[in-house]
Formats: sequence, C-alpha cells, structure tokens
Amino acid sequence: MTGFRVLAVDMGATSIRVAAVDLAAPEPAVEIVHRWQNTPVEDSEGHLRWDWPRILENVHLGLQKGLDTGPVSSIGIDGWGVDYGLLDGAGDLLDLPYAYHDGRTAGWEATAAKIGVGQLYATTGIQLMGLNTIFQLAADSTDRLDSARTILLLPDLLANHLTGWVGCERSNMSTTGLMDVRTRDWSDLLIESIGAPRGLFPEPADAGRVIGSWRRIPVSLVGSHDTASAFLGVPYDPDAQAVFVSAGSWVIVGVDRTAPDTTESARSLNFSNEVGALGGVRFLKNVVGFWILEQCRVAWGNPPIDDLIRLASAVDDEVPVFDAGDHGLVGAKDIVGEIAQATGLTADSPRAVIVRSVIESIVGGVVQVIDEVAKVTGQHPERIHLVGGGSRIPLLGEVLRNRSGLAVIAGSPEATALGNAVVQGVARGMFASAEQARAWLSPSMQPIERTS
Repeated sequence: MTGFRVLAVDMGATSIRVAAVDLAAPEPAVEIVHRWQNTPVEDSEGHLRWDWPRILENVHLGLQKGLDTGPVSSIGIDGWGVDYGLLDGAGDLLDLPYAYHDGRTAGWEATAAKIGVGQLYATTGIQLMGLNTIFQLAADSTDRLDSARTILLLPDLLANHLTGWVGCERSNMSTTGLMDVRTRDWSDLLIESIGAPRGLFPEPADAGRVIGSWRRIPVSLVGSHDTASAFLGVPYDPDAQAVFVSAGSWVIVGVDRTAPDTTESARSLNFSNEVGALGGVRFLKNVVGFWILEQCRVAWGNPPIDDLIRLASAVDDEVPVFDAGDHGLVGAKDIVGEIAQATGLTADSPRAVIVRSVIESIVGGVVQVIDEVAKVTGQHPERIHLVGGGSRIPLLGEVLRNRSGLAVIAGSPEATALGNAVVQGVARGMFASAEQARAWLSPSMQPIERTS
C-alpha cells in the first residue's frame, strides 16, 4: 500500500513538536520534523502567559518542514489541558492566554467550597486542582470575560487558527471541571456558579472526524488533550490488567474504564474521569513529573539531562524523598530550595543526590497511585505500560520496576504523537476502530528488566 503520512502537532507545556507518522508503514515510527522549547512569559503585572505568536510561528514552521519532507494526508493537534484563549467578536485573540503555572488561582479552594466539593465531583468526576479551567475562569476579570465572545482550549484555538473551526473536543473539555461527565455537555449550573457568560462556550465535538483544511490538507479532530492521545498511543489488550503511565512534565497514571466512577472512594482519592478520544473513560491521577527536573536544570545552568541521569544512576545509597503528588510544586519559584526543604537536603547537596531524589519521589507517587487504582477498582494490575519522554530514561523504568514489583513495558517516547496519528487514521478511514489502530502499535512495546 502507498504511504499515508500524517503530521501530529503535539503541544507540550515545556516542549512543542511536529511529528510525521506513516500509518501505512509495517511498524510505527515517529519522525520529529520540528521541536522547540516552550516556556511562559511574564507580563507587566507579573502574570505568566503563553507566547502565542511564537507558538503559532513554530507550528507553521513545523508544518512547512513536514510538507518539505514528504506528502501529507492529514494534520492533527493535541496539547496540554485546562488553559484557554478568549476570542473577541471578530474572532481575534483578546490577549495572551494565561499559563496554568500562574498564581492567580491561589484562592481556588474557597471557590470549590462555595460550589461544594461533593457537587463538583459528582458532576464532573475530575480531580480537584487549582489549575483546572473552572478555577482559572473564576479568577478571571469580569471585564475580560465580558469583552470575549468565545472561549477555546488551546489545541482548539490552534485548530481555529488553521481552519476557522470553532468547537471543543470532548477529551480536553473533560479536563476543565465544567463538563457534566454523564451528559458529556457543559454544565450550566457550574458555569453559572463562577459567573462566566454561558455564550462563551462552544459546541462539544467528538474526535475522529475532519473539521477543515489547511493548505488543502485535511485537519482531523483527534484526542486534543495530550493524555487522551497518549492513552491511544499504547497497544490495548482487553485481557490484560495493565496500568498506564505517561511520563512527561506531568506523570499521568491510570487505566481505561467503560464508565465514569464518581463514588466517594474515587472522590476521596482525587481521581479524574476524563473522556477517551474514541470512547470510554480515562480513570487517572496526575503526579508532578519531569517539570521538577527541568526546573532544577534551569537553576543549574541547563546541564545535559543525560549527564544528570548518569550521575543519579550511580547513587547507591538511599536518598530522602518528597511528595510528588503535591501540585503546589508547580508554582514554586525556587524548586531546588523546595526539594531541600521537603527532604532535609540542602540546596548545595550533590546534584546526583537531588536528581535521584526527584526520580525516586516521582516513582513513589506513581506507585502510590497504582495502589489506589487497585483499591478503587478492585482490580490489581499485572503490568505497567510506560510511555512518554520518561520512557527514554532507563533509571525511571528500573526504579519503577523494582519498587512496584510489576512488569514494566516501555512504549514510545512519542506515544502522544502516535495516538494523535492513529485517530487521524480513524478520521480518514485508514483504521476502522481504535482496537485496529492499537494493534498496529504493538511492535513498539519493549519489556524493562528488573535490577537487583
């Protein structure tokens, strides 16, 4: 069969890339045609915002590189959740989108208490975090919201820029804390509770269809939340009890389920029920991940990450750990100081020890969530599917294998791009179902051996 090459735009909060995947190839492979670092910028009032013009510039550059290196049958877009842009009546962006790292949502607990924590979870089934869209909107200015006509989550904002399409893909919509997990539509009650105009919110849309074109190339709606795409980037075996770990800036730990779970057990452990890109529910929790290590690198003058991991791998002694489930770390101005305070280390402790503490702490958070998944679902996983950038780091897989006692199967570091690509394949008729698409991904998984 002739090639069916698609471009996956994968917007990460620290790294954005454009990847090419040939869905007609015998085995999955990802070609990164363009990658660049993504960091928020500080505005005149000290708030953190995304440099949207620079993001657009690099997306266009990446897409052009994709076109220059081969034929393109489709384009798909995924990205991080919760952040949004506001469009005015002419369809133009009002201003730079706020970054979820910004501290403007510091009073989010009061908003949650006013609405009712139980009511929030019963409606949305979403893990309570200050960065959720509902709390960002509650902190937004009334004048800003009144000046807007449409709110778009960032992957949808990029799709709008490329095609003019206006909508909200449901996998990302489910991260907002404003979607009713049962009806899969916006919750009018929750929107009203934060004083946001109901007319801002566009129609929900399901992934797996074409929504427009860019330079006559079809643009397909994929699981626009990067975790939804990453979940589909893992081969699926319905007979295996497997837990999914996507290790990037955040580490996402969870399982596929057929229906949402909003029981008190799930709520008390703060699990999220997020909509799958092609059906089902992603039952998961977020652990702060390699964002911590990236911030350490910045503080240390950006030494190569491979050198830091090599040093950490040579540490034989036990190291103190901290709670990587503490989302307050995301707003830390001095992450090395925060780690030192939480562990009893000092800011001038050997970098090898600090990095090993980061790895051990991330894994500790992952193992805790795996135990909690078993507690809530009553099903004990037999293996871990590890994907994302962390699957490139042998130390992470080894520590995870040793501490969990489970088989660890490493998938592609670019599982998100693969999941993005296969949904494009569904949208364009290359695959008849998610199961067929995942079967094509199977050769990319490799076991990680346990070390002594």
